[in-house]
Amino acid sequence: MQNVLLFFLVIGLGACSQDATPTVVDAGSDQTSEDASADASMYAENSPEYCGTCHEQHFNDWKGSMHAYATVDPIYRAMLDKGTEDTQGKLDQFCIQCHAPIASKGGLTPVYDDNGTWKVQFDMSEPTIGHGVVCVTCHRMESVEATKNAAFTLNEQTLYGPGDSGQDAHKIKASTLLTSSNMCGSCHNVVNPKGALLENTFSEWYASEFNDGIGVDKSCQDCHMPQYTGEIVDGKTREIHEHTFVGVDLALTADFPEKERQLALVTALLKSCGDLKIAPSANTTTPGIRVSVTNINNGHALPSGSTADRQVWVHLVVTDDTGAIILESGMLDANGDLMDRVEGHSLTPDGDPDLLAFGSFIFDELGEHVIFPWQAKRSQDFLLQPGQSGWREFDIPAGYSGKQLTAHATLRYRTFPPFLVQDLVDDGYLDPNAIVGDIPIVDMADATFEFVVP
Repeated sequence: MQNVLLFFLVIGLGACSQDATPTVVDAGSDQTSEDASADASMYAENSPEYCGTCHEQHFNDWKGSMHAYATVDPIYRAMLDKGTEDTQGKLDQFCIQCHAPIASKGGLTPVYDDNGTWKVQFDMSEPTIGHGVVCVTCHRMESVEATKNAAFTLNEQTLYGPGDSGQDAHKIKASTLLTSSNMCGSCHNVVNPKGALLENTFSEWYASEFNDGIGVDKSCQDCHMPQYTGEIVDGKTREIHEHTFVGVDLALTADFPEKERQLALVTALLKSCGDLKIAPSANTTTPGIRVSVTNINNGHALPSGSTADRQVWVHLVVTDDTGAIILESGMLDANGDLMDRVEGHSLTPDGDPDLLAFGSFIFDELGEHVIFPWQAKRSQDFLLQPGQSGWREFDIPAGYSGKQLTAHATLRYRTFPPFLVQDLVDDGYLDPNAIVGDIPIVDMADATFEFVVP
């Protein structure tokens, strides 16, 4: 595979210390005092439903988005509980600060020691907790101090928008931050408390041609919040931004709204960002084919985000003129896992020595491969940066000289591997019934190549 040039540009403040003292409350109080209730009531107008009474179109977009799903996600909740307990509370607000920023910054999600078991106070009935990344996360954001780990400042007295408005129900102050990638980068770059780079999406964009000052640059919002003509409030039409925040994640619970719409948006996006080709092998001594994947139309890597979880791979099937399979790679084992030759990932780890896949691996202080983000001391990426290609040569088995063969390849994407989900289930942090069906796989591209073996 072509070597992949990695950009590790992280702007701003250092990561928090692994030995930081967690925010502790008395487990017996459970924050039910009058003072705590008064504090929580300050956030009532931060509820998306409150905003949606006037901004109906924006609310309808948001409610099916992954921002709205950020704390509903049972896998996130399971990982939060496991991480809090594993680190004896030292994980603290690290995950919550981006999954429920208003609640975290408002002190509504403290950790506490419950008779030797560390837990997070996480009241899903509180709108700024149960609704994840709510409207005012962005629309009260005053400044970004660093493009990582939720290093931004909120202004509780001011609502910001792309332009000024003094004629609606509330005053809006114009802010260029709303259309700046810096806003997105405040959470879409993540460095864990041990210094391991877990997500690098903003920095990938920063180093890409989407931000090189040549021609027309594109911000995160240009792709993930495209403009259209719609109602900003009832009866008032103008150019507004979609608030679906389409990316690559999908809701896995039964009753989350707009699942079909979000799946269609995610599928369309994924189908636009990978180019798949099959060609004769460059190897002149052994007959074969070359399968290549190119990252196109992206301002960041393929895959991007939480790449230690995400999987992009090629499923290749080569058949003879009778339809019999003579070569296959990228298939799944009985548990639905890729045979990626990593211990603990697959029932048959050695079953696919030619697997062409892209993602990341994370390792602890001893250099051992781990699967949970708080365990990582370092990461190793196998990603395609914008415009880059990765490929593998597949040798044709002996005995097919002069035969006509057909190769069919599919580029596939999945958010979580089944082995990670099963680990959470086995450890008692995840109810297996919380997720409906298998983790979705989206087919990004297909290619077919018919050839005669030399």
